[in-house]
Amino acid sequence: MADMLDPPLREPSKRHQLNQVNQKTVAKRLNTVIEPFVDISNDVSAINAGRATRQGNNFIINGRTYGSHDGILFPISGPGFHQLDRGAFKALGVYNQFGDTSRATEILDNMAISSEQRQAALRAWRTGRGGK
Repeated sequence: MADMLDPPLREPSKRHQLNQVNQKTVAKRLNTVIEPFVDISNDVSAINAGRATRQGNNFIINGRTYGSHDGILFPISGPGFHQLDRGAFKALGVYNQFGDTSRATEILDNMAISSEQRQAALRAWRTGRGGK
């Protein structure tokens, strides 16, 4: 077991919470969002307690990989994480507000979001609602 982290790392920002993403959420080139079932607090506690496998600046716990910057963790990959490019992330914000509706389709058409980006966003959006 590794030493405890001092100072401890903080939880990922709310922009990584799948159901918190909206049309105003900052979209980066690559964005990883976290499904609601993931016990982020447990992962963060385990990382801070030194129970994660460390690879450079990354931490692996419960099959999930987190990175860190400025004392804050961010999700990278693993069970319950969805990596979305900028367009898919923006589409997720639309689906979170309007659902899988004709209004969402109209907005995404106006935004020129590709079919692939919409499908990635829909997969994430549906898991955030228990697969519905």
